[in-house]
Amino acid sequence: MLLVTTWFGTFLVDEDRVVEKRLFPKDPEALAERLALVEDWKVLPEERDLMSAHPEAFVSEPRLERAGAPMSSARAAFLRPEAFGYDRALLHAAMLRLARRQMRKAVGPDDHLHQAVGALDDLQETENVLLERLREWYGLHFPELAKTVDDREFVDLIAAHGTREAMPLDATESVGAPLGDPERRSVMAMAGLLRDLVARRREVEAYLERSASALAPNVTALTGPVLAARLVSLAGGVEPLARLPASTVQLLGAEKALFRHLREHTLPPKHGILFLHPLVHRAPPWQRGAIARAFAGKIAIAARADAYTRRDIAAPLREGLEASLASIRETKRAAPPPKRTAPPSKGRGRKGARRR
Repeated sequence: MLLVTTWFGTFLVDEDRVVEKRLFPKDPEALAERLALVEDWKVLPEERDLMSAHPEAFVSEPRLERAGAPMSSARAAFLRPEAFGYDRALLHAAMLRLARRQMRKAVGPDDHLHQAVGALDDLQETENVLLERLREWYGLHFPELAKTVDDREFVDLIAAHGTREAMPLDATESVGAPLGDPERRSVMAMAGLLRDLVARRREVEAYLERSASALAPNVTALTGPVLAARLVSLAGGVEPLARLPASTVQLLGAEKALFRHLREHTLPPKHGILFLHPLVHRAPPWQRGAIARAFAGKIAIAARADAYTRRDIAAPLREGLEASLASIRETKRAAPPPKRTAPPSKGRGRKGARRR
């Protein structure tokens, strides 16, 4: 006897005869649930019931062989769903529900992290544009304010007071023009909008810190939460980042420069988004490539630990990175390389000289 499972039931078949059967409910949601279990290589309750009642029955699926049933290469005759009261419309409805389940399951924390990184970039860009516009506009009235305070206090003062006369600062020597009431309301509203935008950006940054620390704690400990979130976003997730070699991690974010190098034979890029880390962008230019290479190697190891073992290995990775950086700084790379001079051009002599 052979145990066979179709989309509408589980059957115990002896040659062309159905010995025993367990039909599934005629409900699309219940069918979708059973189809999802089969895709996950789980044993259905109906299959377990027949297997316990008939332990001598063979199976033709490796999924059921893993549950302890004997395997056979035999195949049962085709079972028509119409013969048991099922139609194709029910299968269609069940497959639609199964597709919705798979789509919901496909969206994970990595996708939310990717969207948060994009939102942070958009908020930062919008904040910079609005701040520059506010400086130019309010500079017509009080140009000295932007040079007196930082950006945060600049926005807060305009949002709270408006005109220079209401400021808690000495503005008697200002060379700016008077500010009318409609203009005052407009710049105060823009400053209030900019202040709210800064608050939203900080909320997104706090979300990135929490998400990056939960998804990739070792990478976050090495690079910081925002850079870790950007690396995960560029790679497409924690597991895709763990599958990348260190050389690819080093160049994440420098794809345009890499393709330009391959297409136009320009100088290859030394680093991508890793340039945002102080270890790279504060280093001398002639050391940045070696530092980015060592940094990317440790990030690749940290990503594999985050994706597969969830072990905390950040401390030994940091120690190894510090040793590599010390070696880079103490070697011949500690001094800038000599400047290359162009080779002297070969003269053609009097006969080959070009006439002017």
